[in-house]
Amino acid sequence: MNNSYDYNDFDALSLDPPLGPGKDSKQLPRIEKRFFVPRLVDKPQNPIMDALKLASVRSYTPPPIPALPAELASIVSTPFQGPSPLPKLGSNVWYDAMMHNPGVRSKVLSWDRLRSGHQIAASSTGFLSEQESLVFAAARHHVQARLNDPTKTMVYVTQAELLNALKMTVLGASSIFHVWDASEERFVQSGVEKGNQGFLLMDGKDEVVSQSLISRFLTIGTLLRRLEVLLATLRARSAREGPTVHAYAHTLSTTISYLRDGLARCPPLDDQPTAGQLTLSAIWIQYGIYEELLIALSTLYHREYSKLPKDYPKFDSAPVPLLSYIYDHLNMHFERQSPKIVIAIFAYILTNTSHEYFQHVSQSIGYGLDPVKKVSRVIGEKPDQYSLEEEEQEKGDDLFETIEHLEDKFPDFFPPELLDILPAAQKSLVLLQAAQPDHPILKRTVSQEVVGWFWKKSEIEAAWACDTFNISERRQEPPQSDTTKEKQAFSLFKLFDLDPGSNFGTATPMGKENTSFQSLQFFIDSFPESLPPITPTLSHLTSLVFAQLVQHASRLSSALLNLFLSSTDTLNFQAHLELLRSYLLLTAPPFKSRLAAALFSDSDDSDQTNKGHSMSIRSLRRKPNKKSSESHSQLPWAVGLASALLERETWPPVGADLSFFLRTVIVDSFEFGKDHLEENSGRRRVQEEAEYRLGFAIRDLPVDPGRDKWLNPLSIEALDFLYMDYKPPHPLEVLITPEVLSKYQRMFAFIIRLMRVESALNALFRMTRPTSKPLFPTLAPSNKLLLHFRFTAHSFVSALSGYVFDTTIRGNFDLFISQLSSSDAPPVFTDVFALAKKHSTLLDDILSACLLRSGQRAVGDLLRQSLELILEFINVVGELFRGRIEEYQAALMIDGASQKFYTKMVTLTKVLKGLVDKNVSAAKIPLQGSLPGGDLIRRPVGGADALYHLLMRLDLGSWWSMVKP
Repeated sequence: MNNSYDYNDFDALSLDPPLGPGKDSKQLPRIEKRFFVPRLVDKPQNPIMDALKLASVRSYTPPPIPALPAELASIVSTPFQGPSPLPKLGSNVWYDAMMHNPGVRSKVLSWDRLRSGHQIAASSTGFLSEQESLVFAAARHHVQARLNDPTKTMVYVTQAELLNALKMTVLGASSIFHVWDASEERFVQSGVEKGNQGFLLMDGKDEVVSQSLISRFLTIGTLLRRLEVLLATLRARSAREGPTVHAYAHTLSTTISYLRDGLARCPPLDDQPTAGQLTLSAIWIQYGIYEELLIALSTLYHREYSKLPKDYPKFDSAPVPLLSYIYDHLNMHFERQSPKIVIAIFAYILTNTSHEYFQHVSQSIGYGLDPVKKVSRVIGEKPDQYSLEEEEQEKGDDLFETIEHLEDKFPDFFPPELLDILPAAQKSLVLLQAAQPDHPILKRTVSQEVVGWFWKKSEIEAAWACDTFNISERRQEPPQSDTTKEKQAFSLFKLFDLDPGSNFGTATPMGKENTSFQSLQFFIDSFPESLPPITPTLSHLTSLVFAQLVQHASRLSSALLNLFLSSTDTLNFQAHLELLRSYLLLTAPPFKSRLAAALFSDSDDSDQTNKGHSMSIRSLRRKPNKKSSESHSQLPWAVGLASALLERETWPPVGADLSFFLRTVIVDSFEFGKDHLEENSGRRRVQEEAEYRLGFAIRDLPVDPGRDKWLNPLSIEALDFLYMDYKPPHPLEVLITPEVLSKYQRMFAFIIRLMRVESALNALFRMTRPTSKPLFPTLAPSNKLLLHFRFTAHSFVSALSGYVFDTTIRGNFDLFISQLSSSDAPPVFTDVFALAKKHSTLLDDILSACLLRSGQRAVGDLLRQSLELILEFINVVGELFRGRIEEYQAALMIDGASQKFYTKMVTLTKVLKGLVDKNVSAAKIPLQGSLPGGDLIRRPVGGADALYHLLMRLDLGSWWSMVKP
């Protein structure tokens, strides 16, 4: 392919048509060959090397041009050496240009120079941005021409006009440039239609710089106005919301007044001589601290600048969350090391808002102020304070309603030690006022300083040294001026000593009335820069503030506890515990024997069921009747029950006779033990009143099928309708609660069942005592089974009875009482509520040891069914003894009952062994009395731990594990 082209190749490409005959045959001139395109060399091009080679190849060099023309060279006497070199410039070209070209007139040329107010003096700088503001604005407007946008409104203002208008805005008032929009609660530019954007352009500033300068003033004014709106809302709240929220509103009002006064003193001021000397940046910086403070306050009050009114959260006026929220914000500013004025104002808000609440908390435990005599209206002031009349009973109920309505929620910043003891101390005060209104701790002493915040170093050091007098001396109002020492009449003339235009200040009474924020100013001035080393954080200071309250609460709880433990009156808790143990747990032999005589009988004379009780009113009025005797003989014999309970032919035997017998049991038991007590002791007084506090009652039990066994006198649940009630003195009800009494009554019902089986076993021994007249004269194996079953059942019931009274009750209850009576041992309980909890736990352990808890239902049913089978066996023997059934019938029944009993016992011992093995600690406990000096190292046997003792009593030699039922 040929890469060069010749223009001769284009001759055939003539654009003119050929001439015909008769036409001019003159043709156009030919295009001669003028140039051609050489063929490129197939190698890399290097223009620099080609230029160097061309210069070396060039043979002709033009001569140098002379400095002067030839005709002038002869005139000049001295040869011309050429132009002088330029001076050497420095590294900063702009600086050298400015210094090299000094002058007295400005070098800036613009149409603005035609303005009469234009400064023609030379500037000290060469930058347009540092020229006069109007010059720089004109230059920027020329270089950066602004496009016309109909959605943007531009307003050009001077600096003086804008600052005067912004001064009104920061004070929360509308100005010619900004107005208040109530719907959005913010200042907006006036004259701007909705949906458009407005800009205020200050002289020499663009919209970005202008908006940056104006935004601080708008933020201050908007937040200040929002706080005023919030203040109006808080003031409109009802007085029922408590003093805390109104103190909160008062501190907000004082803070707003202080901020407005400070903002009013900021430039620009008309009467300030140096107002014209302050630059815009200096004025802008002075408002910085107010912007930071208002932003912090708006965060506290949920009125941030970015939020709209619809986004405001609902205000919670409850003291506890309100004070906790303020405290959290103050602690946050301490951790952030915020400016002193910010921390001081937040501390002022917390101090004044929490004052009334702290007094309420102090009053609730009788500290600092005289406690409210609420209890005097609750329990009355009758001489017999603990009588059981209906009116007194209602007042006692009101007392515990008062305790239930006590506050149980407190601020989160309360020290942990105070939160642990404060609820108990509040309840202790109510109970102590009821128990002993003239107790010394209920009277205010001089050393009890009002609880409140203190921030000065001297106050903190005085509190650390427990010098309450110095704390109260240092807590005072702002120091008064010297004019207050003068007479009131002459102090008014101090006004005329002030400079014209000055504020009144605190020099006159008029000035004091106008400065409601004087206390806040004094608080800020005296507030420390940082907390002292002894309380480096706010939490340490909080613990010191509440130290006296914690000590008083502890003393109050201890005072009530000591009153219940060492009282010589009817409030002696130990005496009441002994009474409960003796009667509801049936550990008093006189009461137990009399109750057994009233409810049970171990006689083998079946004819007594047909006769009235010798002490029965019904039997005294009844005449002997043969027909009635025959009818009674047809009734089943409930072996073990007293005949007086069956004479009405209905069950349960509710009537006057039963009430009379049981009341006689209680009275006779009290008469027996009263002589052994000291005359003026607390136990003697409790014993004297016990006759009116103890009593038997009838409970309502279900009559549904399967739950009506208590309606059958032959059942082991026949006496479950009967229970024993106890009415403790009203202050002691906190220790002997209805829940605890229900646990006593469950144990009482269980012991009654056990006594019923014991009484029936005694009657069985009487029936089988005559060896000459066996119950099975023809069935020797059955008689042998009867005697073996009697022995096994008696061993089981004896072991269970000993376990209940000796191990369960004595091993737990007696040691609990000994802890209360021990004066040498350190205090075990901190307050009465810890003692009440221990009392309830004690009953839980006793119920657990007797397999009576709801979680032990399965194994408890095995124990109950074993006792039922024993009672069923005895009832069969009783019917055989009376001749009501045949010998072969009784043999089958006894054999069936024995087989079931052995099966239940094998299962029971296996389950007990599994429970003991599961509780490893119980298996390592030695039996009581197995070690020398065991009384010195005894400890409560507990609940599940005591089952080890039950297993040892029932199956010491693992006999039941080898039985094959």
